[in-house]
Amino acid sequence: MKSIALLHNGVAIITIAMGALDGVTMPQRKFLVDTGATRTTIPKTILIKELGYTDDYISKNKTLLPDIEKPLMADGKRANVYKVKAPRINIGGHELQLDNILTSDSITSLNLLLGLDILRYFNFSFNFDAIDDDAPHGRMFYEFRESCITPFTKLGESFAYKLNDSEE
Repeated sequence: MKSIALLHNGVAIITIAMGALDGVTMPQRKFLVDTGATRTTIPKTILIKELGYTDDYISKNKTLLPDIEKPLMADGKRANVYKVKAPRINIGGHELQLDNILTSDSITSLNLLLGLDILRYFNFSFNFDAIDDDAPHGRMFYEFRESCITPFTKLGESFAYKLNDSEE
């Protein structure tokens, strides 16, 4: 199993390569592993500045959420978010393309969060006793669930998904 060190307050941060809208570039960013988040979130500023999205593309392709589906934040308020087609991501050599990630026009309302919509494709566990010099507060262990079948996989194989259906 692969593992990542937990930070001082038990937070797990994992580096993920995200596919830009051009379908080629894959910049890497650090995501907070959030087992309490239903969906993965990427701030709109990152979609635009790093992944080649435009305001026009987002406006034409976003799906507004009814208030009841908006995530409930720790302060009891509903986040002002919407869904947009996600960039592909690469975790441990496995590429995933989700139908939607959450984003927002507000700069401060979202962080890079890896939610259960992606975590469900992995077996993962936390060991707070797995302490070493690189992980003074323990480790999160993870591996791809080879038995998992999704619209983007074949049983037991790595997979990729085209961002643009017109590509051959």
